[in-house]
Amino acid sequence: MIRLGKLALHHCDACNTPLLKKTCSCGEKARKVAITPPGDIRPAFEFDKRLIEKTIEKQFGDAWMPEVVILNATPAIDRKDEVIIDGKVAGNLVYDIWEKCFKFQPRPWYVSLLKIKMGYVVADDGALPYILKTANLMAPGVKEADENIRMGDEVVVLDKEGNVVATGMAKKNGKEMVGSKGMAVKIRWRGVEEAKKGKKITWNKVLNENEDVILSMIGNEKRFIQNTIEKYGLPYVVSFSGGKDSLATLLLLLDAGYEPELLFLNTGLEFDETVNNVYETAAKYGLELKEGKAGEKFWEAIDFFGIPARDYRWCCKTCKLGVAAMLIKKYYPHGVLSFIGQRRYESQHRAEHGKIWKNPWVHGQIAASPIQNWTAMHIWLYLFMKKAKWNPLYEQGFSRIGCWLCPASDMAEFHLKKHKDWGRFEEKLQKFATKHKLPKEWLSLGLWRWRKPPRWSEIKYEIKAEREYVIEGNEERIENFLKIVGDVKKIEEGEYEVGGIRVRLGKEIEISEKEELIKDVIYRAINCVGCGVCVAKCSQNAISIINGRAYIADNCIHCLQCMDECPVIVFR
Repeated sequence: MIRLGKLALHHCDACNTPLLKKTCSCGEKARKVAITPPGDIRPAFEFDKRLIEKTIEKQFGDAWMPEVVILNATPAIDRKDEVIIDGKVAGNLVYDIWEKCFKFQPRPWYVSLLKIKMGYVVADDGALPYILKTANLMAPGVKEADENIRMGDEVVVLDKEGNVVATGMAKKNGKEMVGSKGMAVKIRWRGVEEAKKGKKITWNKVLNENEDVILSMIGNEKRFIQNTIEKYGLPYVVSFSGGKDSLATLLLLLDAGYEPELLFLNTGLEFDETVNNVYETAAKYGLELKEGKAGEKFWEAIDFFGIPARDYRWCCKTCKLGVAAMLIKKYYPHGVLSFIGQRRYESQHRAEHGKIWKNPWVHGQIAASPIQNWTAMHIWLYLFMKKAKWNPLYEQGFSRIGCWLCPASDMAEFHLKKHKDWGRFEEKLQKFATKHKLPKEWLSLGLWRWRKPPRWSEIKYEIKAEREYVIEGNEERIENFLKIVGDVKKIEEGEYEVGGIRVRLGKEIEISEKEELIKDVIYRAINCVGCGVCVAKCSQNAISIINGRAYIADNCIHCLQCMDECPVIVFR
């Protein structure tokens, strides 16, 4: 289990209200809800509830969804949300990447409230004590089964009176369960509970009951914002992405009495809804928007770098951080304090770096996150309170907003919505798979999202990328980049003296010393994608982007700082 912060969800059984505190306003002590860490709980929107309903109806023929439903993302191969109703986990909504569909894994208490019409297995009396204790349901103990059950389906185990006693996964087809041997159902959850629905509540009720918690947090963060701005004495901005977290961060600064400029890093891979939300938000609050655009940078670089992956995120550096570095160097040459909507519940890395940090990829930026310790539920209740206009993608099944082809996305997100340029990306996937002779699962299971195959896939593949030095046509660029190492003297065509080192370019590159360094410089010169990371790193302002590629000026002092984080070197 991944613990990134406190599990914040409690529930008042008397009022049937979810709480972010330990005591309800009615005076009752709230019960801590047993959810899976990290516990980044969020409200289910209408789209989410209809998706859950349709999934349950398809499996069991009946569904019940109240107004207030909470989702909790849990660790899994793909998307897996605990569905929380009346302060208890009703089941898991899981995306099956093998069958390309959503499935519901129900808890017994929840399905006991439904009229089960399909997906059921009836156990005989002799099997019940064992099932309710620790055992799975074996085929000799099956009295009856829905004949349409397929192996792998989620099923409900009933006693002969029709009471729910357990739920689990079918290990046989329905027709094979009766009168056979072996395991019929692998039990996930077991237990008999009286069918009872909690009293009706609304999100307005939830907001009212938790308003004191949110107001207290707002007060704390307003002080944090004021103290941080006074401490650093730098120009301050909000890094605005078009997502809920950066929106909450912006609103906190406005509540604190500040009117920040907005920095938007347009990677060229944003959903239209995201870009529109950024522009609309800036206009609504009358704030100056500074937009850095990567344009076609991703498509210009993908043939060199290959397909981006969770363990190979070159796209973040070339299309986002490089853009940020250029933007900050242009408008804030002496540094900037950037308020960013990052939270500890999102990842281990974000949990570790605290509320204030420096980004090694973006020189001159001090980052601060007022919402570091907020769960998604805190964020949403704050946005509800402020009647904010958020990105409409959140009401289309998305729990997070990022680039439309981000490898950190679940396959479920690609299932819910594909960008209009998805076909363009798919062509790149197909071409890459053919070039590297990758198995069909690399595409069908979304394994392209990992450079090295994940263990759960049990699929083996290896992606090798060897350096190629294309000298012809790049001579001038190489000569220019050699300034990074030292003063360059051209001896004859294709031969140079660089700070006392002999460099000869040809089919084979001959270097008298510092071979690894100089080969890296030559490789950078040939394959530069003009991301701008090196421009921001250069303290001498000796690097500029000309015609989409880096150019080294004569005032370079050969400090080699620009070599540290160049994506061409780091990712190849």
